[in-house]
Amino acid sequence: MKRNKFIILSIILALSLPCTYGGCVLVFKSGDIEKEKDPDNKETSTVFAGRTSQAIIDSINANDLSGGAFGGGITRFESASAGFNQDLMATQIGAFRPLRLPMVLKDSLQKVEITSPVAAFFKPVVESRSGTLESGCGGILSYSLDFIEKSRSFNGSFVFDNYCDHGITISGETDIDGRYEVDTGEFTSANFSFDNLSDGRLTLKGEISLDLLHLPITATFSAYSKNIESGQVFWIKDYSMNITEFVGYIEIEIFGVFYHPDHGYVNLSTTEPFIVHHEDTWPTSGLLGMKGEKNTQAELWALDQLTCSVKADTDGNGVFDWNSGILNWKEF
Repeated sequence: MKRNKFIILSIILALSLPCTYGGCVLVFKSGDIEKEKDPDNKETSTVFAGRTSQAIIDSINANDLSGGAFGGGITRFESASAGFNQDLMATQIGAFRPLRLPMVLKDSLQKVEITSPVAAFFKPVVESRSGTLESGCGGILSYSLDFIEKSRSFNGSFVFDNYCDHGITISGETDIDGRYEVDTGEFTSANFSFDNLSDGRLTLKGEISLDLLHLPITATFSAYSKNIESGQVFWIKDYSMNITEFVGYIEIEIFGVFYHPDHGYVNLSTTEPFIVHHEDTWPTSGLLGMKGEKNTQAELWALDQLTCSVKADTDGNGVFDWNSGILNWKEF
C-alpha cells in the first residue's frame, strides 16, 4: 500500500514540475476551436486560433463571411487612409485590401532601377543596389537588393516606414527574391515574405508571390491577418488574384480560401470579375461566390460604385433563401 502511494505521489510531482520551473503553456480545445495561451492568459499573436472546419453559411454569418472574404480580414471598410492623396493614385482599387498590398509591393519593386549591363573584363558575380524611395503621399521605402546576372535572379529586402501608396500606409520589413530579365531590366517574378507588415489596422504575417511576366498579373497571397483593434486573427489561404488593367478601369478575379475565426472557412471564386473604374472607390459590378459546408453558399454582388448586396442559400438546396437587401459599401 505504501509503495502504491509513493508511485502516485511521484507521478503527481513529475506532472507538476514543468509548471513549477519557467511556467507552462496550455492548449485549450473546444470542438474544433483551438487556442494557445500563456501563463498570463493572453492569446498568442500572429497565430490563427479559430475554427478550422468549413463554415455553415446562414443568415447570421453571411455578411461577416462575405465582408471578410472580400477584404481579407477587414469586415468594416473605409474608403481612404489618413494622409491619402487620392489625386496621386495611378489606379483606384477601392476597398480591395488583399489587392492593395500586392499592388504596393509590385509598384515599389518596379521603381527600383536595374543598371543596364556594361561590358567589362572583370564583372562582379553579384551586383548590389540600395537606396530609398519617397512616396508621393508620404513615407519612405528603404531597399537593398543583390542581382545575380548568371541566374537572372535577385534577392534582398524592403523596409517600409509609413509608406503611403494605393490608399494604404504600411510599415514593416519584407524579404524578397525573384527573377528579372537581364536585357530589359524588367522584373518577371517576385516573392515577398514578411512577419510584421502593418497598415495600421491589420498586421500581416505570410507570403505574396507575383507573376509579372504574363497577363493578367497574378498575385498569390497566403497570410495571417490580425485585426489590431480586436485582436482577431483571420487566415487568407492561397488567395489568388488575376489583375488586368485597361484604359479607365481595372478588372479583378479572386479565388482561394478564407478562414473566419468565429465561423470557419469558405471557398472563394469570382463568377463575374469585379470592375473598378479609376474615378470610383468601389466596384461597379462583379460577383464573388462562397461555398460552405452542407452545400450552403453565399454571393456578394457589386450593384454599383455605391452599393452592394449579399444573398445566401442557408439550407443547401440550391435556392437563395436569404437576402441582405441593398447595402452601402461604406457601411458594409
